Amino acid sequence: MPTRTSLSLPEDVKERLQVLDEGGDSLSDEDCVKEKLRLLQEFLLTDTQDQLKILEEKLKSSELSTEVYTSEVKAILKKALGVVKVDDGVEQNGHSNGFAENGSHKDNGEQDGAMDTQEEGDAIKSPSAPKGRGGRRSKADSEPKKSPASTRVTRNSGKQPTILSMFSRVPKRKSDELNGEATNGDAEVKTEEDITEEVREEKRLKTEAEKPDTENATNGKIKPVSTAKTPPPKCADCRQYLDDSDLKFFQGDPDDALDEPEMLTDERLSLFDANEDGFESYDELPQHKITNFSVYDKHGHLCPFDSGLIEKNVELYFSCAVKPIYDDNPCMDGGVPAKKLGPINAWWITGFDGGEKALIGFTTAFADYILMDPSEEYSLIFALMQEKIYMSKIVVEFLQKNQDATYEDLLNKIETTVPPAGLNFNRFTEDTLLRHAQFVVEQVESYDEAGDSDEQPIIVTPCMRDLIKLAGVTLGKRRAARRQAIRHPTKIEKDSKGPTKATTTKLVYQIFDTFFSDQIDQNNKDGGGVKRHRCGVCEVCQAPDCGKCSACKDMIKFGGSGRSKQACQKRRCPNLAVKEAEDDENMDEEDVLPLLKETKKMSQAKKKKQTKNKISWVGEPIKTVGRKEYYMKVRVENEVVEVGDCVSVSPDDPSHPLYLARITALWEDGEKMFHAHWFCRGTDTVLGESSDPLELFLVDECEDMQLSFVHGKVNVLYKAPSENWFMEGGMIDDIKVIEDDGKSFFYQLWYEGDFARFETPPSVTPSEDCKYKFCASCTRIKEREAQDVPHAYEPLEDEESDSKVFYGLASLKGEQYKVGDSVYLPPEAFNFAVKAASPVKRSHRKDDVDEDLYPEYYRKSSDYIKGSNLDAPEPFRIGRIKEIFCNKRSNGKPDTNEIKLRLYKFYRPENTHKGPKGAYHSDINKLYWSDEEATVNMAEVLGRCRVEYAEDLVETVQDYSSKGPDRFYFLEAYNARSKSFEDPPNHARSATHKGKGKGKGKGKGKGKAASQESPDQEPQEPTVPKLRTLDVFSGCGGLSEGFHQAGISETHWAIEMWDPAAQAFRLNNPGTTVFTEDCNVLLKLVMSGEKTNSLGQKLPQKGDVEMLCGGPPCQGFSGMNRFNSRTYSKFKNSLVVSYLSYCDYYRPKFFLLENVRNFVSFKRSMVLKLTLRCLAGQYGVAQTRRRAIILAAAPGEKLPRYPEPLHVFAPRACSLSVVVDEKKYVSNVTRGNGGVYRTITVRDTMSDLPEIRNGAAALEISYNGEPQSWFQRHIRGSQYQPILRDHICKDMSALVAARMRHIPLAPGSDWRDLPNIEVRLRDGTTTKKLRYTHSDKKNGRSGTGKPCDPADRQFNTLIPWCLPHTGNRHNHWAGLYGRLEWDGFFSTTVTNPEPMGKQGRVLHPEQHRVVSVRECARSQGFPDTYRFFGNILDKHRQVGNAVPPPLSKAIGLEIKRCVQERMRENATEPVKQEKMEVCD
Repeated sequence: MPTRTSLSLPEDVKERLQVLDEGGDSLSDEDCVKEKLRLLQEFLLTDTQDQLKILEEKLKSSELSTEVYTSEVKAILKKALGVVKVDDGVEQNGHSNGFAENGSHKDNGEQDGAMDTQEEGDAIKSPSAPKGRGGRRSKADSEPKKSPASTRVTRNSGKQPTILSMFSRVPKRKSDELNGEATNGDAEVKTEEDITEEVREEKRLKTEAEKPDTENATNGKIKPVSTAKTPPPKCADCRQYLDDSDLKFFQGDPDDALDEPEMLTDERLSLFDANEDGFESYDELPQHKITNFSVYDKHGHLCPFDSGLIEKNVELYFSCAVKPIYDDNPCMDGGVPAKKLGPINAWWITGFDGGEKALIGFTTAFADYILMDPSEEYSLIFALMQEKIYMSKIVVEFLQKNQDATYEDLLNKIETTVPPAGLNFNRFTEDTLLRHAQFVVEQVESYDEAGDSDEQPIIVTPCMRDLIKLAGVTLGKRRAARRQAIRHPTKIEKDSKGPTKATTTKLVYQIFDTFFSDQIDQNNKDGGGVKRHRCGVCEVCQAPDCGKCSACKDMIKFGGSGRSKQACQKRRCPNLAVKEAEDDENMDEEDVLPLLKETKKMSQAKKKKQTKNKISWVGEPIKTVGRKEYYMKVRVENEVVEVGDCVSVSPDDPSHPLYLARITALWEDGEKMFHAHWFCRGTDTVLGESSDPLELFLVDECEDMQLSFVHGKVNVLYKAPSENWFMEGGMIDDIKVIEDDGKSFFYQLWYEGDFARFETPPSVTPSEDCKYKFCASCTRIKEREAQDVPHAYEPLEDEESDSKVFYGLASLKGEQYKVGDSVYLPPEAFNFAVKAASPVKRSHRKDDVDEDLYPEYYRKSSDYIKGSNLDAPEPFRIGRIKEIFCNKRSNGKPDTNEIKLRLYKFYRPENTHKGPKGAYHSDINKLYWSDEEATVNMAEVLGRCRVEYAEDLVETVQDYSSKGPDRFYFLEAYNARSKSFEDPPNHARSATHKGKGKGKGKGKGKGKAASQESPDQEPQEPTVPKLRTLDVFSGCGGLSEGFHQAGISETHWAIEMWDPAAQAFRLNNPGTTVFTEDCNVLLKLVMSGEKTNSLGQKLPQKGDVEMLCGGPPCQGFSGMNRFNSRTYSKFKNSLVVSYLSYCDYYRPKFFLLENVRNFVSFKRSMVLKLTLRCLAGQYGVAQTRRRAIILAAAPGEKLPRYPEPLHVFAPRACSLSVVVDEKKYVSNVTRGNGGVYRTITVRDTMSDLPEIRNGAAALEISYNGEPQSWFQRHIRGSQYQPILRDHICKDMSALVAARMRHIPLAPGSDWRDLPNIEVRLRDGTTTKKLRYTHSDKKNGRSGTGKPCDPADRQFNTLIPWCLPHTGNRHNHWAGLYGRLEWDGFFSTTVTNPEPMGKQGRVLHPEQHRVVSVRECARSQGFPDTYRFFGNILDKHRQVGNAVPPPLSKAIGLEIKRCVQERMRENATEPVKQEKMEVCD
């Protein structure tokens, strides 16, 4: 053997070289050499590198031509590689893999086994064995396929094998028989020299194990670097590291142990008599049970049998005590000791014995064996096996019933499952799940395979997709192996019980039904939309069509009709299914589609076509203005059209429906003209194709047009809500409003396109004199434009100056401002004398990091941390108006185009020299007066607020502040020059006496106080009666809590199916009737006239419910991207539909539907459109984002606007627009991401809570201290309650606890900061270091793009193996095991804080634990007095699923404003009858 001077090459490099040698890349000679050089550069020996350098210099100095250089280099490389080739067998194990990584069985085990046959043969003395063998062989011979294994045996020996030598081999693997195909047919055929090489390889392993030091020494001399590059040696068969402390050897058999054939004829097993032709008469293999077993490879290494070794034809043997099939006692008594049974041809799972323990079996050439108890030495390995099978059982059963579960929900399930007795493990952890992820996913795949073709596969559930990503699972892998291995797939009873059938009112049912049947027909016609492409890579895609399933039978090539065009059921690409589900979920607004240009006005967007109609005036002009002569009537062709009639206009594109408009004026001005006030069809609104084709919407768009464009007259009828509208719920039988004669349409609502708001049409009556040209659209557009421009009134004569004119009053956007009022301005409107200490954009990256100790730190390249507030804008500036003025023009007249304000600036605490620390301890609405002034344009004003000197208030500051958001107070003035706080000057307090304030002294102390908000608001604020509310899907009550805080509602009834949340709701709302049952059942009862439910609880009746709120879960919508009958029935039975039926039946005054953000993009926005469609028929509707919120108001009620954000937030964290059908809709929020208050940080939220440990479980503890911040004072509530509840946190496993301990406290820390060290855990065990098996650490194995071998997975390491393994594809898993940042925010509250969950930043900023239930509740804005119910996971879920009370409070206040406005209007004007507009 040559000296070992060679380089050790990783497997992927060798494969690449082979491809180059075979000319696989069709590169030129020169490129080929270059590529080889690149590959081998780092592996070449020093002298070789020197030789290459000399050549390169010669090439550069033109001493050598390129051709000569290329051939010289070739020769050198050949020489270098030649050395490698000779001792390939020796080196091989030094590589990360023992054989080709992609599982093409370039296999060692197989042939060595053949060499051993002789010894085994000698041991066989049983007379019946050869006869038995013959019997088996005849069956194998009848098989058409010749097994590669047997052909190999023949080849190895070069002469006809003896019967004895064949005895230890199987002519055909059992697995192939099952499949009817040779699964290992692609195993490479090996020559004799390969085999001898492998024998040498094995010898080397043995010697290497004995003398590792000397070898490293010699290696070290030659090339010091290569020691680091060469990964530690692995066993070529079982792939375990030879230097691993966990590698155990089989301890040997007892002396009386028998070989397999001998054992099988032992009379204790009583199946054969020695003289009978035992095997001959058996079609099936005999079955026995085995106990006290160990499984090992031919080196005697104990190894798992489920890690793909058997499938790769590695020979595994087992020793055990064999017992008859009927013996259920796992003890050794009565068993036949047996040695080296096997090799194992297949292993399988037959299901569960009475439920818990999986029955696992082996098949050898001679028999099937069912496993009982492992030997002591093997018990740990076997426990993992049991664990993994049991784990997949839990997962499949859980996902069957909970298709929408998240990854965290699954962890919940796993961590709370108590393993059955008799299995060797005591608890499941996330590590267990990730460890077995590949197996679990394969089980899910095979479960899906067995399911119906139109059932949604479990593999696409959100939870499985997260697991696949996180654990780097390869889909569609080893289907063949899987079909072989699990012979009787674990049958888990399919759960037929879905959600109950939705109870719907007729109206909702019809809308859905008509829409869907059209949709399905349409899809069938189009052939189902975009053709999906399979991945083409996985084994499933590459398999042939089976020819047996229903899809294949329909294919033309199998003699079918070819109509269904379905793929073979055995070839359903799992990668495609998962990708589709991902796409469905990720259709998040921003990336949906490039937005189309806003088609603001129809007039520009619509291309019309002139008609050849004859046009003549009817009657005389009724008015002449300038050159225009106005008429009332005109004849178009044969129809007379008058002002007020509706007409259609032909579009330029004939495929487009006619445009419709109302004529509001007719005139002649050189040409015959008319003014068109357009209607908008439903398809042009957010409703899209779900709208009623005959329903139009009023819009504020109009234009002048030539009469020659008119196509003809149409009828558009206004459909007013009926008198008894509130009591007609559930009665409408027909959604048809009018007959479709091609010329008749109707409208009920006015549509505001940018915000997607549907409202009751605004009523406008023209004055008599301008009836001939009155256009409501023009009027409203003019009003709006006028409002947007500031106007000044009441010039102050006594305050004249040469250059300015002063005013007492100004107006903007419908608000009036006086001198002395306080206003909001954008942060850029003025600056302060104190320069704010700008937050240092500190880079969290350290440069001098020990890469061996922190191998993953290099992944932290970006400084952006999710949850950081660095980019958050400042809150609005606040100033008090000192003067309102215009500059004079040269002619002495005021320049009214630019109205200016002179203001006094107010400082917020953070604007003073104290900076953010000052803000942290101060009230959020506390200001400081300053005498600094600023001049700003009136147009910049964002709104008014109220600022009072606290000493002048007649109520406590708390009471004053609690009455609304826009209220501030000051106690001191700030002097920026001396950086000191002083008493405010007199004019700061008495400024309020200026101006002509109304309502002086109304018990407010200061005359102006009352008129601050709006001239007549404070005194006669109408008290709003609380709305009787029904909260459906109420959860623990976040939505109701906010409404109660706003004082708008009283929740009389709540429905919540999940008991812990229902109990929590009861705890917090003792007066509410809480129904813990299915909402469909309740609605059915009410609709059938019942007054109470089965428990005797009183049901709300028609007319009782004034407000309906709730967040129906979108069960099962994810991953359903195409419409077919299945998606339809799922959707038709969804809770969204039930909830809409509640709305239709009860007809409340206000309706709120809250849902997760991607509700909007589900099913290409279909869910959203249909939801709006169900409401828009009856209600005014609006909707917004972040959480999708849809608001609706009954006829006659004002539709609330969305509340403006109160706090500023980082722009990255928030986008409030939504895209539907390529058009972007914005919420009506006018202030952008600015806000009235500064952002609330994690420190504000929870810095006052006492320190607790991982797993803290005390339900009530004391606060141990005073609140530090405004938020903490506010959240603890005013009542005296020193008890802190639910400050408890999940008890994480020992390994997770150790990881949390090692995450640094610096902002932005996460798993990438973990050290690669061994740590002793609290349970007494020690973790392992993570081994980097790939020479290039940073591009680990995921860089090669090949699937990994399951045996390469590593566990019990501080750095979780799966994160570096899949990190390159997933943004380095930034944030997993991340700490919250004191100055940052909670990204979103989680339903289950898991360091490796979607929302990985769940560690406390300073303590080694995940966040507590109370901390999560505070981040959602629940007061500390709010109670939750159940175990810790129940409580986390209640908090995570809740609507944050501050959000619902803000919406509640908006609804309250609407109710108050309406009450004021009703008080001031006699109730006008809605005018019916009927156009004939």
